[in-house]
This record gives sequence, C-alpha cells and structure tokens, in this order.
Amino acid sequence: MEQVRTPADLGAIARATRTARGWTQQEAADAAGVSRRFVNMLEGGQHSNAEVWRVMALMNALGATLHAAVAVQPVDQATDRSATPAEFDLDAHLENFRKGNQ
Repeated sequence: MEQVRTPADLGAIARATRTARGWTQQEAADAAGVSRRFVNMLEGGQHSNAEVWRVMALMNALGATLHAAVAVQPVDQATDRSATPAEFDLDAHLENFRKGNQ
C-alpha cells in the first residue's frame, strides 16, 4: 500500500491509476466532474490546496480506494520525530463519542 505524505505522492497515485485504466486526463476529468486542469495539477503535485471533494470525486471515478491511518503522538513526543506514535483506534473513539451524545 502506498503512503501519501505529500501532494506529489497523491498525484503519482492518481496518474498511475488513470494510465492503468487507459484514460486521458480529459476522460478522467469528465468522469469525475472536475476540470482537466485540476487533474493535471493534482497529478503534477502542484495542487497543495485541492478541495477534498474534488480529490475524492477523481479517485472514485478512477476506481481507486483511499485508506486512512491515524496515529496520535503523546504530547511529550510531539517534538521528537524519532519516537514511534501511539496507536489510535478511530472506530472506538467515534463509538465512545456517539454513546456520549445520545
């Protein structure tokens, strides 16, 4: 599974997925309801402030699935980049949140 840490990483995945489908940038843009310029800039890693809905529309049109992993660092490790982040169970957190708001 590829890690996405920069806009260029996301763009490379979008480009690889699009070309694997045999689509042009215009075909991908039309399928996603975005502009060809958006696809071009995203693939080139030049769209660092792209709206999430546009990125999701493009990835969905391409048939790509994005997975997210969340790791939360304890406060004392926040400045220590060599420390391993603590695991964070987002599903459990959301379930506890929902229980508290019923």
